[in-house]
Amino acid sequence: MFTRFTVSLAAAAVLAAASVAEAAEGGHGGGAINPLSFENDLAIWTLVVFLALLAVLWKFAWRPIAEALDKREQRIADQISSAEQANVDARKLLEEYHRKLTGSEAEVRAILEQGRRDAEEAGRKILDATRDEARREKDRAVREIDAAAVEALKELAERSADLAVELAGKIVQSKISQADHAQLIEQAVAGFAKIEPGKN
Repeated sequence: MFTRFTVSLAAAAVLAAASVAEAAEGGHGGGAINPLSFENDLAIWTLVVFLALLAVLWKFAWRPIAEALDKREQRIADQISSAEQANVDARKLLEEYHRKLTGSEAEVRAILEQGRRDAEEAGRKILDATRDEARREKDRAVREIDAAAVEALKELAERSADLAVELAGKIVQSKISQADHAQLIEQAVAGFAKIEPGKN
């Protein structure tokens, strides 16, 4: 629509200029047009047509073209701005990724260190439990050994008393009576029973 209107306006301007030129030519008695000659009425009509064409072009051509160019420039500026913003966001994301990566490395190191400390603590607890168990076993064995030693000393004392009495009886059999013999056995057994096991 705009192009058709502009073309028709330009054609009307050319026809008007031609008719003015014909009128000027007819008024001067005919002849060739001198391009160097200046005619006021032709100059005025040409200026009017040029200004009218300029106004029409300004309203229907240059302004829309300028607006379209401005919009395009704004769109390109917006795209550049959004690309720059996307670049800034990508850099922030990359920095965040590096920060998280560094943090995860530190976290892995902390977890490994904690695992090592836990393993050492568990080893110490197992070692302490083993030592306690060994000490309890040793104490139990010592008690059993002491009990066996007391029992053996008691049995040894009884046998020694029997042998001593028997031997003494054989030696003095003719001089000791049966009642004295029994009394000597009781005294020997009582004496051995009073002896502590650790003092033999």
